[in-house]
Amino acid sequence: MPFVQIPIACTLDAPGRAERGAEWRSFQREVVVERERVSNERLRLRLDPDLEGAVPRAVDLARREKACCGFFEFSLVILADATWLEVVVPTEASDILDEFAVPTA
Repeated sequence: MPFVQIPIACTLDAPGRAERGAEWRSFQREVVVERERVSNERLRLRLDPDLEGAVPRAVDLARREKACCGFFEFSLVILADATWLEVVVPTEASDILDEFAVPTA
């Protein structure tokens, strides 16, 4: 089966991108308690274990992001002591993760 490359593109218009960016910043302030840059292409966001609804909120946001930016890959890693949202992008989109990796004020 041939390899299919997904374009590094977003289908949201400019206002939609701004709104989604604000939503990600809010998610990071309210839900994420730790960030771990595993590689240039992979980032892990540890969800607040005491915040009710953290996992459904992460899943909802990741699904909507995947729908407009198909190059993103998201997965939940559930451990006994932590739940992480992993964000993976192709090498040519690794600079996009820089925005996710920096704590927001």
